[in-house]
Amino acid sequence: MSSATNQVSGSSERRVPAVVIGGELNGLGVCRSLAMGRMPIWVVDCKRSNPALWSRYVHRVFTDALHGPGFIDFLRDLQRRLGEPPFLVVTDELALLTISEHRKQLERLYRFRLPAHETVLMLHDKARFHEHAGLHGWPVPNGAVVRALADTPRIASLRPPMILKPADKRHFHEGHAPRLITAENCADAIATAERLLAQAGEVLVQETIEGSDDNIYFCLFYRGRDRETLALFTGQKLASTPPGIGSTAFCTAAANEELERTTKGILDQVNYVGFGGIEYKRDARSGRFLIIEPTVGRTDWQEEVATLAGVNIPLIAYRHELGLRPLSEGPIDGRMVWQSSWIERIRLGATPIPPRSVVVDGYWRRDDPLPALAHYPHHAAHGVALHLQPWFAELQRKLGAAVCRRPSEA
Repeated sequence: MSSATNQVSGSSERRVPAVVIGGELNGLGVCRSLAMGRMPIWVVDCKRSNPALWSRYVHRVFTDALHGPGFIDFLRDLQRRLGEPPFLVVTDELALLTISEHRKQLERLYRFRLPAHETVLMLHDKARFHEHAGLHGWPVPNGAVVRALADTPRIASLRPPMILKPADKRHFHEGHAPRLITAENCADAIATAERLLAQAGEVLVQETIEGSDDNIYFCLFYRGRDRETLALFTGQKLASTPPGIGSTAFCTAAANEELERTTKGILDQVNYVGFGGIEYKRDARSGRFLIIEPTVGRTDWQEEVATLAGVNIPLIAYRHELGLRPLSEGPIDGRMVWQSSWIERIRLGATPIPPRSVVVDGYWRRDDPLPALAHYPHHAAHGVALHLQPWFAELQRKLGAAVCRRPSEA
């Protein structure tokens, strides 16, 4: 399903505000997508340096945290200030979990759509999702859920190399555990699982899906009233950062009927509504597409590639929830390539970008330059510091050794 992004709301249509939760790169892409509808856009965050807060299209509003009961009080106060129920888009995972838990307090104050809270928790939790997938025949890698030390022998039945992840991603977001760890053999996987258990309580161990990063695909979507799929976009990663285990560095459109059928089937089974996505990887050995993970209730990191290619999912959702005329459908522009930043392009070096592609930077736009001007100097300086850190450490070691020598040894 596609929709043209160059057709915006008419001058006579209402301009109900949109509130975007989270001002990182994901939120910036959502704001630029919504701006094509010319509504007022408010961005909520607690970090002034985040790029969406510098966009010419937004009003900035700051809060102490994007999760917890205090955040719900903040949202209630913001709605009173705006004077009518705004359209709500969530780009932050911890914010999504808080909003889902307290949805009864917000559903009359904001326009948003989420699956049932139990469904949100099941799709968020890697262990619960893996077990649910096994029950329903969804394509996932072979794996084992480890909830206690007594479960670690199950790991021996898996083929290395393996990848280990905390089941509840909140442990990673709150700094209590790494996002994932790789293990080259069963002994390392068992030892790693034992360590992660102490940090995160539950661990998912899976066989690694063989293949390079350009075998990774994703389906982004919005489901509205009566679980109607209003927007569905399939994309392909071209590179990740760090390679093999990281976030999208480059991606483009890649229509795939098999993935679209699989995605719609899963969404139907769980009565899904709202924003979301599912990431897949084609196994180089079997050729099968296997699910890496779902995104529930929020937009995805690379969401803007869909808008650039012709499927403006945030604006489609906004117009649906306000009862406005749908955007007209148009062709997918397969030339468009979204890059997360120029820093990653330099870091990765040669990247498999198709010939005659139109590469669009996630931060820089000529008509909206401040997000890039706020982001790149800070991160370039940080990158230089990281590059020089080993040199300074070696210098410090040599100076320390020289000070410790006796004069006769100097």
